[in-house]
Amino acid sequence: MSGQDSEHFRAFLNQLQREEHRPVALNELKNLLVLKPAGEARSTIRDAGISKIVQCLNASEKILLDLACEVLKICFEKFPPGEIVTNYTGHVMYLLRHEKSCVRKLAIEEVHKAVKQDINLLPVPQYIDVFVAIAQLVGDPDIGVANKAIHITSNLLPEAYQKVLEEMKIILEYSGSSKCNAYEVIIEISTKSYELFQLSVGYGYIDQIITDLTTNDVLLQLNLIELLARLAIKPHGINYLVKQGVLKKITDFAIDLPNNPCGGLLVPGYLKFFGCIAHFYPRDIFEKYPELVELLFDTLENGDQTVLPVALDTFGFIGRTVEGKLCLAAFGSKYTQAVDGLSQLIKSSTTDIKVRALNCFANLISVESDPNSQSNSPVDHRVTLMTREWFRSLSYRPNSMEYLFDMCKNPFPDIRLGAFALLDAVCQHRWGEELVATTAGFIEYLLDRSIDHTKESKELKYDIIRRLSNSAAFDANIITRLQTYVEKGPFYSEDTLEVAMEDGD
Repeated sequence: MSGQDSEHFRAFLNQLQREEHRPVALNELKNLLVLKPAGEARSTIRDAGISKIVQCLNASEKILLDLACEVLKICFEKFPPGEIVTNYTGHVMYLLRHEKSCVRKLAIEEVHKAVKQDINLLPVPQYIDVFVAIAQLVGDPDIGVANKAIHITSNLLPEAYQKVLEEMKIILEYSGSSKCNAYEVIIEISTKSYELFQLSVGYGYIDQIITDLTTNDVLLQLNLIELLARLAIKPHGINYLVKQGVLKKITDFAIDLPNNPCGGLLVPGYLKFFGCIAHFYPRDIFEKYPELVELLFDTLENGDQTVLPVALDTFGFIGRTVEGKLCLAAFGSKYTQAVDGLSQLIKSSTTDIKVRALNCFANLISVESDPNSQSNSPVDHRVTLMTREWFRSLSYRPNSMEYLFDMCKNPFPDIRLGAFALLDAVCQHRWGEELVATTAGFIEYLLDRSIDHTKESKELKYDIIRRLSNSAAFDANIITRLQTYVEKGPFYSEDTLEVAMEDGD
């Protein structure tokens, strides 16, 4: 700021000491700061301090309180992430414990910016009191404040977590969403390492979660089963759940859901739990808890529209890996019926279900969606044979590829994208490339750039063409056209070329 602006800034701060002058002085401060470059404003704010503005937060009038918050927010925005917390730690602590949520939001946002930018900006030994104060806000009645507190306390340096976990004891005495928030922080911390998990176990938190699974509070139970799924995908988490008999208890509870008055509400959560674990440990889960697989197949067969979307997502998620495909196929006729039912949903269902079914089928067919697969390694011959048979179930015409061709031309963007996703999965197999090569008009359609109007469809189609451009299923002329398309990129258009030529002229 110029010397004159700095003098004005200090003069307005002095006026804040008289209550009757505060509204005008705060407005003047806001007008003075709002358009000033950050670099100019920072030095003046540092020199004059923010104490007199903070004192205005004691005002009983909402208008004055909101105005003081607005001025402080403008001041804070002039500083890089972390500097407000490091330069004004005492003020930040006061703001974090203020009775008004709008004030707490100001402070927690500054801590959040620092943690998001670089957690090392706030070394734990120096700012542990700040982190403890944040942990106490995990149960804040203001959702915005609570969500920020959850994110901060779940992303600290390891040495801060013991203090954070200690604070969760108090919040677990609350009820409703506050209790769920505390459990979320506990699980997020527990997933980070075996040592932190053992710390949570020592506090009795994991056993408390398991006990609360029997609650009559459906919302709490759904939250807990989702949180346990996050823990169960970690080796130390699944080992604990198995050894303590928790997985067996959850399985028994899931099987009994049809007899539960709230079963319809709970099934999606338990399916997600099962699908999440089975994705990472398919062989173990399928062998030891086949009842959960039966629950999935029964849900798909029943076709309950309220549960079907989750069942389709779960089915596809398990089938993304090669091991998952083989384990599913081992169920024989039950699995075959599920694949046939999937094909029927693609042919005749609502748009949302059709899209989910297409994406589910794409996961079952794809071999590249498996994070454990090597790009250059040959595809397991069993998977090649199985996926070809599964794809044939889609057909009610001479071949399934003709039907998929029609789906790719569907006027609804969501369905077309789902069809392209399935086509991309099919083209990961030699049998799929050959089907595309022998389907009249399909290659010409793919090479036609005028049919795509969205970024997503252009990128998806480009990936398919890039894959086909290296295939031995096409003659030299087609390969040349495919490779030319790839060289020009996904967003090339003749219109762009003409404009560029006209500009050059």
